[in-house]
Amino acid sequence: MFKRRGDGAYELMLTAERLFAENGLEAVSTRQIAKAAGQKNHSALQYHFGDKAGLLSAILDYRLKPINQLRAARLEKLVARIRPPTLEELVAVFVHPMCEQMRKPVSETAYLGMLSQLYAYRKGRELYAQHGELNRALHGLSQQVIEQLRPRPLPVIHIRLQFMGRQTISAVAEWDDLRRSKDEDMSDDTLRWRTEQLVTYITHGLSAP
Repeated sequence: MFKRRGDGAYELMLTAERLFAENGLEAVSTRQIAKAAGQKNHSALQYHFGDKAGLLSAILDYRLKPINQLRAARLEKLVARIRPPTLEELVAVFVHPMCEQMRKPVSETAYLGMLSQLYAYRKGRELYAQHGELNRALHGLSQQVIEQLRPRPLPVIHIRLQFMGRQTISAVAEWDDLRRSKDEDMSDDTLRWRTEQLVTYITHGLSAP
């Protein structure tokens, strides 16, 4: 669906990500997005996406599918080894591809703030949960983590997996905000250190008694 800068749908997507991140999902209308994107025809967004939910779904698909494909590829290599993966290695497979988004220009990462908000609102979580293809991409990784955490009760494991997702998104969205405001230099060394700390933190949280 999305091609490059100058493409109508792509410009609408970038504008929507920025406005959602800056003002909140509930505060931004489709009319505002179309106007800010320089679309004289306010029905352009409806033409490309249908409605706001359709727009959000398209953004999730465009932004998260490559991340989850990378996770799946790294997991495949990890489990193909003779030595079984550790819990920390599995967490790294989940966390690293999201943290690596910090290497993109800020014009391409406003969706991180939007995604963090999706996790904060019930309607947003429901929309994400309905995105079956994205959830299927994470199924294999989740199963590996579940096996590592047994014999802890499944309800405990499942809620900790939810915490892993929320903590990762929230942390990376905060880092993106820091580099936008230039409050912190997100150099490769800084990013590497922060990523290592996040992986360690989540690993110990998952494996706690």
